[in-house]
Parts: sequence; C-alpha cells; structure tokens
Amino acid sequence: MIKLFKASILDVRADIIVMSANPSLLAGGGVSGVIHKAAGPELEQFAKSHAPLQAGQSLLTPAFNLNAKYIVHTVCPRFYDGLRGEPEELKMAYLSALTVCEKLSSASSIAFVSMGTGIYKWPPEHAAKIAVAELAKSGFDKTFMCITSESLLRIYEIALVKSQDAIN
Repeated sequence: MIKLFKASILDVRADIIVMSANPSLLAGGGVSGVIHKAAGPELEQFAKSHAPLQAGQSLLTPAFNLNAKYIVHTVCPRFYDGLRGEPEELKMAYLSALTVCEKLSSASSIAFVSMGTGIYKWPPEHAAKIAVAELAKSGFDKTFMCITSESLLRIYEIALVKSQDAIN
C-alpha cells in the first residue's frame, strides 16, 4: 500500500529513499542537491564513479549521513510530448528503483519523491498516474511518496483513489 506524505523525503523515516537523479549522478538542483548536501560529499564521490546512467536506470548507494540506510538514484526521462517513449521510460525508472532494492533483506520501507514533475517537466497528472501504478508493485512493507506541494499532493491522492477504484 502506498502512503502519501506532504513532507520532505529527508523527514520521512524509511530504510531507502529514492530520488530523481541526473545521468551524471552529480548533485543537481532541487531535491537531488538537497539530498546530496545532507548526505555529505561521500555520496557524490561514490555515485559519480558509476555514471552515466540512462533514463529508466537506477543505482543503489549507501546513504552516508542520512537517517536512511540507502539511496536509489533514478534517472527520469524529460517530458517532451509523451510520444517519444517517455511514459515507458518513467515506468522503467520506478520499476528499476524497486528492482535494485529486491535483495536488501534489511530494508522494509522505501520512500519516493514525485519523480519527473520538476525540471523534467512531466504533467503532474500523467506522472502521478504512472507513479501509483508502478508503486503498487512494491514488495516493501511500507512504500511512501513524499510530496512538498499541497496541490501536487492532491493530484497524487486523486491518482491513488482512481487506481484503487480500478482494482476494485
């Protein structure tokens, strides 16, 4: 079951946090920069040796100075018009984030940000629909979605209700 929070991903207690990363895996602006800063310089040193990643790919790293145990860096596709394979790549980003964590027996919770809805320009309704559909496949005891905007949170709440209605 997916639980939505109006909170920074750094404020939610989860074993694993998942962020949208740029292909170089270097600290960027927005959430990526905040997570890198909080985790410390070791995160960037560790991650950049595994770059570049393509859209839809993920990398699991230690969380260094964060409360979480691990960070998943997931590269989301930019949204252009939805006709260039972007929806499939965003689905793959969520799926690969879950897949790289499958063998972590010490982790029971995972938290995501609203991937793609910032600088990658995803229409929020479209991104939310994909996110809740893919996160429904999570095998974790607790799967969180952390959203800092009230309006974006409402869009995810609607998408979650619609996806649950479709199942019932």
